Amino acid sequence: MIKLESAHIEEVRGIRKLDIDFKRKKFAVSGPNGSGKSGVIDAIEFGLTGDIGRLAGKGTKQLSIKEHGPHVDKVKFPNAAFVQLSVFFPGLNKSATITRSISAPQKPTIEPADADVLAAFKEVEEHPEITLSRREVLKFIITEPTTRSQDIQIILKLDGIGQTRSALNTAQNTLKKKQGQAESAKHERREVLVRHLNVKNFDAREVLEAVNLRREALDLPKISTLEADTKLDAGVAGGKAPEFNKQSALRDLKALDDVVAGLAAVGKKQASVILDGLGRLEADPGLLTMLHRRTLIEKGLSLVDGAECPLCDHEWDDEGQLRDHLRIKLAKSQEAGKLNDALLNAGGELSGETSRIAGLINPVTKIAAAEGEAETAAILSGWTKDLDQLRGSLETLDGITGLKDRLGKGWADMPPDLPKALQNLRAKLNAKPDQSARIDAQTFLTTAQARIADYRDASRVLVRSARAADAAKSAYDAYCRAMEDELNTLYQDVQEDFSSFYKIINEGDEEQFAAQLTPTEGRLDLLVNFYEKGLFPPAAFHSEGHQDGMGVCLYFALMKRLLGNRFTFALLDDVVMSVDVGHRYQFCKLLKEQFPDTQFVITTHDRLWAEQMRSAGVVSSKTSLVFQNWTVDTGPIVESDEEIWVDIDAALSKGKVPVAAAMVRHHLEYAVPHLAENLGARAVFRSDGAYELGDLLPSVLARMGELFGKAADAANSWSDAEARQAASDRKSKLSASNGASNVEQWAVNKAVHYNAWANFGKKDFQPVVAAFKDLMAQFRCEKCQSWLYITPKGSSPETLRCSCSAISMNLKGKPK
Repeated sequence: MIKLESAHIEEVRGIRKLDIDFKRKKFAVSGPNGSGKSGVIDAIEFGLTGDIGRLAGKGTKQLSIKEHGPHVDKVKFPNAAFVQLSVFFPGLNKSATITRSISAPQKPTIEPADADVLAAFKEVEEHPEITLSRREVLKFIITEPTTRSQDIQIILKLDGIGQTRSALNTAQNTLKKKQGQAESAKHERREVLVRHLNVKNFDAREVLEAVNLRREALDLPKISTLEADTKLDAGVAGGKAPEFNKQSALRDLKALDDVVAGLAAVGKKQASVILDGLGRLEADPGLLTMLHRRTLIEKGLSLVDGAECPLCDHEWDDEGQLRDHLRIKLAKSQEAGKLNDALLNAGGELSGETSRIAGLINPVTKIAAAEGEAETAAILSGWTKDLDQLRGSLETLDGITGLKDRLGKGWADMPPDLPKALQNLRAKLNAKPDQSARIDAQTFLTTAQARIADYRDASRVLVRSARAADAAKSAYDAYCRAMEDELNTLYQDVQEDFSSFYKIINEGDEEQFAAQLTPTEGRLDLLVNFYEKGLFPPAAFHSEGHQDGMGVCLYFALMKRLLGNRFTFALLDDVVMSVDVGHRYQFCKLLKEQFPDTQFVITTHDRLWAEQMRSAGVVSSKTSLVFQNWTVDTGPIVESDEEIWVDIDAALSKGKVPVAAAMVRHHLEYAVPHLAENLGARAVFRSDGAYELGDLLPSVLARMGELFGKAADAANSWSDAEARQAASDRKSKLSASNGASNVEQWAVNKAVHYNAWANFGKKDFQPVVAAFKDLMAQFRCEKCQSWLYITPKGSSPETLRCSCSAISMNLKGKPK
C-alpha cells in the first residue's frame, strides 16, 4: 500500500490553503471541534480515492462532491478546489504525486505515470476502508447480524461471497416459486380433466371406467391399465367431428357460473386484511417509511453520543429526548415489518384465488370461441389477462399498496357484461340438439385425451420444476456450508486478533477477554466475554466506551486480515475519543507495538489525548499539527509549537497587540494543562473540572521545580555528579526565568487575561511575550521539542524524560 509524504490542499471543504509534511510517519491533527480537522481527512481521502465518505451513504441524498466538496466560497469554481498528495509506495520503493480536482474527481493527474504507479494508485482507490470515522466505529459491534456480515465482508473484499449467496438464495426462491406455480397449474388441469370425466376421485380405476364406457359405445377395445403414454381416444375415427362435448361444456360453464355467483364471498377475508393494512399506512404514512429506514434507525440509535443526532446532525435538547425519539421510530419500523408480512401473506392467498378462477375461465373461453361467440370470448380473455396482472401485483408490497381502490370495489373486478354473456352462451349450448351416443362418446374421448395430455404436460413441468428447485436448494445449502467453513476459519483469525488487541488496550482490566464471531446464512453473530461470566452480545453488559474500543480493535483486526503487512496507512477521524480515557496509553502501545509500520493519520478534538500520543512516542512535535481555531475566511488556524513565538513576534512587529495577545493566551491554555497532566501537578480541586490558567500555572511551576530537585537528590545518592549538575542547572534556569519570577503576579493579576493584554502597547507587551517564551522553554527538550513528562504516571514517578530520551532524569534515589 502507501505511506503519505506530504499534502497540499486548496479550497477543499473548510480548508482554504494548507501544506502538511507527514514524513511517512504516524501523524496527529488536534484542535477543538469545528477547527477543520476532519477537512484534512476529507481532503486526503478525496485525493486518494476520488470520494469523500462524509458526503456519501445513507442520510446524504442531497449532498455531492461537486457541490459540497469545494470551500463554500468556491462552490461555483470547483476548478479552484484540489488536493495534491506526495505518496511513497513501499512495495515499489517509489514516490509519486497525485493531483485531483473537485471538478474532475475521476481524472487525477499522476506523476510519474508509470504502469506500476498507476496500478498502485488504482489499488489504493479500491480501498476506501482505510478511512475510519467515529460514526463508523460501532457499525461492526452494535448492529444487526445481517448488516454486520455485509459491512465486514465489504471491508474484507468478500462481498462477492455474500452476493453469490444472495444470488443462489434468489434462484432458490424463484425456482421454489415456479414449483408452486407448476403445482397450481397441475392442480387446475387435473380439475378441468376431472370435471370433464365427471368422476368423484381422480384415480386410474374411475378414469378408466368413464373412458371405457364411451369406448364400448364405439365398439373400441377397453383400456386395461392407465400408463403415462396411454391414449384415451385410441381408435376413434378421424374426420370432421364437433369440437367439444356438450355435457362436458355445460359442466365447465356451470363451474364458472358457480364461482361468478359466489364471487362476492371469495377472498373477502384476505381483501379485508389488505384494506385494513392499507388504511393503517394511509393514516400513518410514516409506517411505510419506517419499514424502509429500519436498518438506518438501528444504526443511528447505536451511534448516539450526546444531543446531536448522528443521522441528520440536528441538535436536540438532551440525549435522552433524542434516544426516545429514535426508539419510537424503531418501534414503528417493527410494527411496519409485521404489517408488511400480513399484507404479503394475504396477497399470496388472494393470488391463489386468482389462479383458481383463471383456471375455470380458460376452458369456457375456448367453448365461446368454438361457438362463434367472439364477444364473450374477448370478455373472458380480457378478464384472464386482468387477473394475471392482479396476481403479479399481489406478490409485492409496492404492488399491493396500489390496489386500494380495486379491493374496495371488488378485487376480482368481474366484467359487468359477463353474467349476461354466460347466460347467452349457456342458452346456446342448451339449444343445441343432444349429441347422439356415438358423437357423445367420440367427443368425450377426444376431449378427455386433450385434457389428460394437458395434465401430463403440467405434471412433467412440475417434475422439472421440483428437480430444479431441489437442485437450487442443494446448491444453496452446499455453498452456505462451504462458505461458513471458510468464513469460520477466516473469522477465527479475526476474532483472535480482535481479542488480543482489545486485551492490550484494557490491560489490567479484562485479561481473559475473548470474542466469538459466528457466520450463518448471511448473518454474523458476535458474542464477547464479560469478566469470565459468559459470552454475551457486546451491548448486554459492556459500557459504551468499551463497545467503542471493541469497534476500533475489530477494525484493526479486519484490516490486518485484509492487507497483512501491506496495512501501512489508515485515516482515523476522531475515533480514538471513543476509547476510555484510562486506556489511551495502552492504545498508544497497541499502535506502536502491533502496527509499527502503519502510518496512522489521527484527528482528535481532545488536546490531552494529542499530548498523550506525543508523550508515548506515537507522534512527535514534528509529526503533529494543532489547529487553534477556524474561520470561513481563513480556514484552520494552525498553531505550531515550534513557530508560535515567531508568529507572535510577527504580529507584534505589525503592531497587532490584540492578535499577539490572543495567540499567547491560546498557547498557554493549550500547553499548561498538558504540562499539569504530564508532570502530575497538584491543583486545587474543582468539581466542574474547569481549571483556569491561574489555577494550573503556579502548580505546574512548583511541580517542575520539585521534580528537578528530586532528580538532583537522586543523582547525588547515586554519586552521579554529572546528572546532579544537569538537574540543578535546569532547576536554576527555571528559577531564573523571568516568567517564573513573576508567575504569582501574573496568576493573581487580571493582566494574565489576554483582554487586558490587548490594551497594552507594543513595548508594554514585549516583556510579557519574552517572559512566557522563556518560561515555556524550561519545560521542553531542546532536541526533540517535546514536553517533559514523568513515568510512570502517579504519585511515585521514577523518571522525568522527553520523547527522544535526550533528557532522562532518574527520580528514584539509591536505597539506604
